[in-house]
Amino acid sequence: MNNPLNVDSFGLASRLLPAIVWVAAWGLMLGMQDTLGLGNLALLMVLANAVASLWLRPVVSITISALAVGLFNWSFVAPRFTLTVDLRQDFILLATMLAVSSVISYLMELKRRAADREVKHQLQSRVAHEHVQSQQLRNMLLTSISHDYRTPLTTVISSSSVIIEQASRAPASEICQLATIIYEEACQLHRMTTNTLQLARLDSPKVDITFNWESVEEILGTVCLRSRRNHPMRTIETRLPEHLPLLSCDAVLMNQLFDNLIDNGLRHSETTTPLLLSATCVDKHLYISVQDKGCGIPDEWKSRVFDIFQRVDTVARPVDGGARRGIGIGLAVCRAIADVHGGTLEITDTPGGGTTVTLCLPIAEQPRHPLELDA
Repeated sequence: MNNPLNVDSFGLASRLLPAIVWVAAWGLMLGMQDTLGLGNLALLMVLANAVASLWLRPVVSITISALAVGLFNWSFVAPRFTLTVDLRQDFILLATMLAVSSVISYLMELKRRAADREVKHQLQSRVAHEHVQSQQLRNMLLTSISHDYRTPLTTVISSSSVIIEQASRAPASEICQLATIIYEEACQLHRMTTNTLQLARLDSPKVDITFNWESVEEILGTVCLRSRRNHPMRTIETRLPEHLPLLSCDAVLMNQLFDNLIDNGLRHSETTTPLLLSATCVDKHLYISVQDKGCGIPDEWKSRVFDIFQRVDTVARPVDGGARRGIGIGLAVCRAIADVHGGTLEITDTPGGGTTVTLCLPIAEQPRHPLELDA
C-alpha cells in the first residue's frame, strides 16, 4: 500500500525513526535547559511525541509518552530528580503534555485507518473495474464468435453438405469451387483462432518468448512466399536494402505479425494494385513497412484499430464490397507482438491513397561470430 502512515510501509524506519526523534529532542532539551523555560522545553517534548506518533500505534505511543512525561518531570520539574511536583501549574503542565500526546496519537490512528480504508476502497474499485472490463471483453468475444465464427462455419457446413449430396452428379468444376470455398473458410477460422490464442498468450504476465538471431530477408521471404501461394492473383513486391542487420526476435511471432499485416492489406485493396514490403535502418532502429493502395483508414481510427475487437465500419470495408472478415483482433495481435519485442506499430497514409503500417524495432548489438547465431 502507498500509505505514508502505514507501519508496514516503513519497515525498519518505523522502528528507528521514533527513537531517533526522541534522542534528538532529549539532547536538545538537555543542552538548552539553562536557556529555555520549562514551558518551551515542554513544547519540544510534545513535538517529539507528536512526530514519533506518525510511526507508532496509539497504545505504544501513549505508553511511551507517559514514560517521557515522567522522565521530563524527573529531569526538569522542581524538585528535580524526583517524581513529586511542588507547583500546581507544573502539574497542570505535565497533565496537559500527556493529554495532548494522547490526543495526537489517537488522531494519527484515525488518519491511519482512514488511509487504509481509502487504499482498500481503491483496491476494491480496481478489482471491480477489472471485473467489468473482463465481462465486457467476454461479451464482445461471445458476440464476435457468435457472428464471425458462425459465418464461415455455416459456409463450410453448407458447401460440404452440397458435395456430399451431389458428389455423384455435380460437375467437377462445381465440386472444385465448393472445395475451394471450404478451404478458404477453414483458413479464415484457423487464422482467427490462432490470433485469439496468441493474444491471450501474449497478455499473460508470465509469457515466455524465445529470442534468436533471425534474418529479416528470410522472415519476409517466407511470409511473401506463403501469401503469394494463398493469393496467386495478387502482386506482392519487396524492396529490401542489402546487408540488413539481424533481428533478435521470435521468428514464429514475427511471421504471424507480417502474415496479419499482409492479409489485412490484401483484403482492403484492389486486386489490381500491388502490395509493397520495404525496410530501412535509421538511428539503430529497423523500420519495416507494409504499404497498400486500398481505401485507407480515417485519422480518428489510426490508433483505435490496434485495440481488440475494433474494426473500421465504413471506409475500411473490403474493396470487393463483401462482408468484413475477422473479429477485429489481427492488428491487436500485431501490436502485442511488437510490444514484447520492444517495438512499435504506426499507421500512416500511403501517398496517392491507401494505408502504410510501419513496424519499428530496435537493432540489438550484432553477434560477432557465426557460432552466436545458434546460441
